[in-house]
Amino acid sequence: MLWTPQKGCVRVVSNTGIVGTGSPGVAVTSHATVANSFGSVVELISAANNNQDSWGIWVHLEGGGAATTINERTTRILIGGATDDVLIPPLICGYSVIPGAGFSYFFPIHIPGGVRIAADAASVRLGVAARVLVYLYGGCPSPFRTGRKVTALGTQVNNSRGQAVVPSQSGAAASATELIASTAEDYFAFLPGFQPENDSSVTPATWVNIGIGVGAATEERIGTWWFSKTTGEDSGGPVPSMPVFRDVPAGTRITMLASNGGTNDAAYGGLIYAVS
Repeated sequence: MLWTPQKGCVRVVSNTGIVGTGSPGVAVTSHATVANSFGSVVELISAANNNQDSWGIWVHLEGGGAATTINERTTRILIGGATDDVLIPPLICGYSVIPGAGFSYFFPIHIPGGVRIAADAASVRLGVAARVLVYLYGGCPSPFRTGRKVTALGTQVNNSRGQAVVPSQSGAAASATELIASTAEDYFAFLPGFQPENDSSVTPATWVNIGIGVGAATEERIGTWWFSKTTGEDSGGPVPSMPVFRDVPAGTRITMLASNGGTNDAAYGGLIYAVS
């Protein structure tokens, strides 16, 4: 097919500003008195500043962690105003200590202009703030298919954790953990979230390879990502932050494939984010 030139360019709306700072984005604080409960809703981008229809959102989450401390955490991205709806379900983002590292996720979903974008967070730690950076992409036709919502696949242990996942160890062939036996609808893009959990002494420093499998055993791997962990209880991922695009019909079994570069820590949790 011949390439057809198009006018215009990608336009970005963000909450990060355009001058140097030690704390870009917006601070979102976990519940002050109840562990593993979502704290107050914080506005990330106002309705007035969300001045375009967008076909994609990139979210970066960092902070809220500390060395020798149990740090599991999730953040929800909300949309609306006086009453917010969940735009993106709980994104795993715990064990983030070092500024500039952390967790990054991109989702190809339609976000209407003129509505605010907000967030809230749940953590095992009380009243702890972490930074949330958001970029909305629009201003021209989307370069890929765009969805209407994101669904989290897997059964969370609590609001701050994912579903329990036990990776294989020391670079062995990946283990498979079923996150859902039969999907409720068709999906076309997938991205995993993964973090250490219930551990105040993460070791060794290494990378965990996370894949997504579809179908009955043995499943077909449709994508691969990396998540880091250090002995300072710092983690991050997924690398890359882009989803895999794959049409998967309703009624499909979905698994998380996990291989640890070293020995396992106390626990891990994961979720798979699916776009429809």
